[in-house]
Amino acid sequence: MADFMNDQASGLRALFRRFPTQRVSFAGATAGVGSTSIALGAALEAARSGLRVTVIDEHQGAGSAVARLGLTSRLDLLQAVNRDATLSSVRLASQHGVSVVPAARLAAASPQLNRLQSEALDEALIELTRDTELLVVDCALDGGQLSALARRCDRLAVITAASGVSITAAYALIKRHVAGNAPLPASSARPVHVGVSRARSVADARQAFASLNGVVSEHLGSALHWLGCLTSGFERPPFAVTGDDALKMGRDLAEKLFVARESEKPGISTSIHDSPSGGPIGQPEGVSARVA
Repeated sequence: MADFMNDQASGLRALFRRFPTQRVSFAGATAGVGSTSIALGAALEAARSGLRVTVIDEHQGAGSAVARLGLTSRLDLLQAVNRDATLSSVRLASQHGVSVVPAARLAAASPQLNRLQSEALDEALIELTRDTELLVVDCALDGGQLSALARRCDRLAVITAASGVSITAAYALIKRHVAGNAPLPASSARPVHVGVSRARSVADARQAFASLNGVVSEHLGSALHWLGCLTSGFERPPFAVTGDDALKMGRDLAEKLFVARESEKPGISTSIHDSPSGGPIGQPEGVSARVA
């Protein structure tokens, strides 16, 4: 019998060789919207497909990526940046096939990094991406600001609840992200993906996305890309790394980045669930998931 998993992994690796490492930051517009679950969903699904994945975890505590993957560490990426530890000693291997780098202390120190530390951070990222095909940063925002590490990623995935407060926070985060990339030409703008959680229905999530996308397009001149929907009323199963529906969202994103590889021009979402019916930009035809 043919080994389809190995065939798939070989195919993905062959596709990847044409493209650079994908670096994606995942950030929750407000607390508890499922950002870590979706970040881990993307990491786990990519790893299951045979890609080499590294997760940089800026959080601490039971809900962090490190804890969910059953890992512990006294070291942090900040120590590698400060030359107090080697990067290999900070990097952890999980039983899920994903490498994890704790970086909560680095995220907290991000506003005070000096020139030498910034250069060391760049060196660390080069080393981390040398043997990584997908680099995921699970962001811990500081006053709504992305860390120096998260700002170095090629893409930003923002998870917002379907509420006015969370959508407003998402817009502010996206505005800072776009403004921070202002020197880049429009053709090189870093894509922003948006997922909506705590929605009463898929229709509500689609409407929330359409509203945010409209404001961003009008005021920032940049269109968003649909990531998916986590409907309200469900929680991540106890002791699970992430929920099934967050895994699905992660799988869709991984497929978009490493399989479809279609043009991602502003205003065109490449999700396999994009609406063919002429709906608002980037809306899905009907994607449903649960809060994780």
